[in-house]
Amino acid sequence: MSEPEQPRKTLSLKRPTAPVEADANPSNSASPVSRRPAKRIIRREDLSGVQKAGTIKAPSPKPKAKKPPKPRRPTRPAKPAPSQLRLENINASLNAYPVWLHFKPLALGIERQIFQHIAKHSLSASKRVVQKLLFAHTRDARYQQQLAQGITRVNLDGSEAL
Repeated sequence: MSEPEQPRKTLSLKRPTAPVEADANPSNSASPVSRRPAKRIIRREDLSGVQKAGTIKAPSPKPKAKKPPKPRRPTRPAKPAPSQLRLENINASLNAYPVWLHFKPLALGIERQIFQHIAKHSLSASKRVVQKLLFAHTRDARYQQQLAQGITRVNLDGSEAL
């Protein structure tokens, strides 16, 4: 059926050792490279092209030329958010009403009239856009000044609010 498994041989990564020949000549022992079995020894002081430790190398006389910096692309102005564009369109449309244009105090619940104006002129806006528009309009200094004077509140068409 199946043969019994034999253990695998282990893999060895050792270098083969070269036979060491005994040198009878003592003058070879001062050479920069001496051979031992499986090792090679190089002494730093025997090498001519290597800088010795502790010595400082003289700086090179020619300076390195710097590359000119890459020119930056001009930055494009940021595009306004779509809700900001809608807000500006509605504000421009509402400027047709003198009440809105001259910052007269508006009636409470004016949002309903603004939404009717948006539907009548086929504009698109969300509740948040209308809230932002009213927030900006009612925080204007001219609106606040007329409100402080006690001028009566009016609807968009100019009629006095109840």
